[in-house]
Amino acid sequence: MGTFSRIFGTGDKDLQKRADELTLKLSKGLQSASAKLCIAAKAWEEGNIDTLKELEEEIIELEREMDEVKEDIVENILTKSAFLPQQALERHTLVKALDQVVDAAETAVRVILMGSRMKPPSAIRELGKKIWICTDLVQDAVKYLFTDFSKSIEATRKLDGAREEARDVQFEILGKLYNDKDFRSNEIVVFQTVSERMVDVAVKAEDAGDYIRELAMKYS
Repeated sequence: MGTFSRIFGTGDKDLQKRADELTLKLSKGLQSASAKLCIAAKAWEEGNIDTLKELEEEIIELEREMDEVKEDIVENILTKSAFLPQQALERHTLVKALDQVVDAAETAVRVILMGSRMKPPSAIRELGKKIWICTDLVQDAVKYLFTDFSKSIEATRKLDGAREEARDVQFEILGKLYNDKDFRSNEIVVFQTVSERMVDVAVKAEDAGDYIRELAMKYS
């Protein structure tokens, strides 16, 4: 057992505590962004354009809020005397990895809205669910990074499998697009692009998980 927040013998303790709190807030933000993506995929499949428009506004606002959290950590904590240089770099890398998940989710929702009047393959809803699982595991990995390294590592290993499941659904969608003659060429382009943008969220989540596992194993 070990915890990421208890390995520092020197530095400003109040800033260290705030860094932990803001990092956890960022992990919750990425999960919220993924949840909005999951709902958006469902709304798209159901043809609920009004809900999609609301979700786009919400996720844009959330992305900007998480950017502010990231900048708060970088500018007001990591540039101060809270951590040693190597540890500050690790925190910065972790924060950037988490923020990239939020960015990817925002992009996916905005691309969905561009094709909102098209009827997507029904599996798009399942893809949203799989991606939500991936980000849920990232949130767990971050949470346990501050409480129990072994549980954090376990969450990241589960994340690897969850990302594979998301890719499986994506290829199911692509197979339908390429083999079903009912889809028009512009629909194929949009649905393929959306599936790629959605899976990018899972990939970014796995990247963050890989780095979290690296940190947990390093300090265990």
